[in-house]
Amino acid sequence: MEGIDLTKYQEDEKEKEKIRKIMGKVLSGHDGYEALEEKKTEKQRKCECGWPIEAGQKFCSECGTRV
Repeated sequence: MEGIDLTKYQEDEKEKEKIRKIMGKVLSGHDGYEALEEKKTEKQRKCECGWPIEAGQKFCSECGTRV
């Protein structure tokens, strides 16, 4: 089976724009709509001392305070 490398569509801004327009037309049925790209950002929790806290951690590994 032969595959197509789709990474250029993920990295190139011009290609992203084309894909957004195509998906907007497919999803809405009208010309001129653009699909929105979902961007997820996770805020990292930090202790009072500034040390990053991992998920499920109850105490700061740097200063020992309860978070």
